[in-house]
Amino acid sequence: MYEILQLLFPVSCLVCDSPGTQLCTFCHRAIGPANRYREFGGIKYWAGADYGVELAKVILLAKEQNNSPARDFLADLIVQTFLAAAMEFNIENSLFIPIPSSRAANRTRGFRHALLLARVAAKKIQKIGAAEIEVRELLQVNRTIADQSNLNRSERVQNLSGAYSINNRTNGSDFEPGFRSIFLIDDLVTTGSSAREGMRVLYRAGFAPHGVLSAGVSVGVSVAAFS
Repeated sequence: MYEILQLLFPVSCLVCDSPGTQLCTFCHRAIGPANRYREFGGIKYWAGADYGVELAKVILLAKEQNNSPARDFLADLIVQTFLAAAMEFNIENSLFIPIPSSRAANRTRGFRHALLLARVAAKKIQKIGAAEIEVRELLQVNRTIADQSNLNRSERVQNLSGAYSINNRTNGSDFEPGFRSIFLIDDLVTTGSSAREGMRVLYRAGFAPHGVLSAGVSVGVSVAAFS
């Protein structure tokens, strides 16, 4: 049966295209997972794996091509970070807030990557009975921002300063979080500038996020700020 399915619906590694599996043993080992945690700048971060060539390809597949298996793998990493965070907090239910992309990026892609990633991770967590998760797009980009990929740390901070606001279309101004943990969700922590801007806006709106859950973390950040 497996051989027939392979003929009808061939599966290959997301990274190296080796046949037979969505992520081969070699690429899976290269990515991790290896939970990373550290608190810096007053924010707690949990990341599922170090950022490298292999993880970069998976993120791009999910983020730019809406590849479901790639997004599923990133969601698995976020589930692991959630379980690690749950060891510190008494979590029965939680609120996931995706870190937003610009409207222009969303229009170009035709989908909202961070929202889809948060939803997939939430479903996985609920499926294993770890917690009840609600996903809300409480943050939005309120002005034009530059592509972050070629910016250094200080440029990223300046680029995102004041760029987020509460998304009132989700009734965020009237939303009462209640007794639940609140986490920002992202695919990758590079300098933490997106997370810090999101935290700033949420604190000003009366929310108290517990931290950030991310599939990956860049090598520079992991060396400087993660254990």
